[in-house]
Amino acid sequence: MNVGAISMRYARALLMFATEQGVEDAIYKYMSRLVHTLDYVKELPVLLRAPVLTAEERVRIICEAVDGDSVFEKFANLIVKEGREELLMFIAHCYMTLYRKAKGILAVSFTTAEPVSEEFIEKVKELIGQSSGAYVELENVVDPSVIDGFVYEANSVRVDASVRGELQNIRKKLVEQNRKLV
Repeated sequence: MNVGAISMRYARALLMFATEQGVEDAIYKYMSRLVHTLDYVKELPVLLRAPVLTAEERVRIICEAVDGDSVFEKFANLIVKEGREELLMFIAHCYMTLYRKAKGILAVSFTTAEPVSEEFIEKVKELIGQSSGAYVELENVVDPSVIDGFVYEANSVRVDASVRGELQNIRKKLVEQNRKLV
């Protein structure tokens, strides 16, 4: 089973249907909530596979997880009917990717050692938006192991301007130099 192709088919169909209904923005928010819920509640995918649950209960659980509307409920019904609950995370990510591409949105992950102010985030979004020409959707990830500086990730671009990254580069160079000596 090609998980990527199947997930993309469902995501494309959902985006087309949501666009026809004029609710693609709402579905995007639901999919974003679904991703966060599935990340946070690790037991949810296991629960959705439980044989004791009826199809209606599975649909209700999925819809309640995101506080979905009737269009989202139709999507959840289709997923449960086809037995594709295990693909929910993949479908949600595919939908979000297609939606961002259609709307000209650049998703950026900005990792810092400590939380940064909302003012700083807005300034970073503005600078990235000016250079990319896209609307920027920025997620500030806090990871103390960065130590200081930041790690920027968007599309296939990764810029590591962190102390952790510099320390890793120094370590790599030292290991390479020591290999030459031995």
